Amino acid sequence: MTNSTSTNSTDPSQWLGQNVLLSGGDKIGKLVDIYYDAETDTAVFLCVKPRRFSSTQLLVPAGKVHSAPNGLTADWSDEDMKQAPITKPGVSLSADAEQRAFHHYGMSYTPPSTDNGRRLIRH
Repeated sequence: MTNSTSTNSTDPSQWLGQNVLLSGGDKIGKLVDIYYDAETDTAVFLCVKPRRFSSTQLLVPAGKVHSAPNGLTADWSDEDMKQAPITKPGVSLSADAEQRAFHHYGMSYTPPSTDNGRRLIRH
C-alpha cells in the first residue's frame, strides 16, 4: 500500500486533532500524536485517542490513513481496532514494543542505527 502522506501530499502533522474513522464511517477517535522514523523522519504510526478521557492511544500505521471530507479514514476493520497496539501519552515505546507494533501490522522492522536504539520518535 502506498503511504498516505505521499499519496495526498499532506504532512500528517496537519491532521492533528481530526477525527479518525473506520472505512465504514464509525469513529475510532482523534489523532493526537505521530511517531516518525528516527532515521528518515517519515511518519510511521499515528496515535489515535479512542475516547475523551482515555489514558491510552491506539497505534495506526500512517500508510493506512487517508484524508477524507469528514476527517481521516483508516483502512481498518473493527477487529483491527480491538487488537491494535497501544501507547500512553508522552511515553516512548520500548524497543520491544516498537518491534511488536511493526510485526502486528506485517511491516518490516529493521534495527535502528540511532544512539538510543529506537526506530520511532515523536516530534
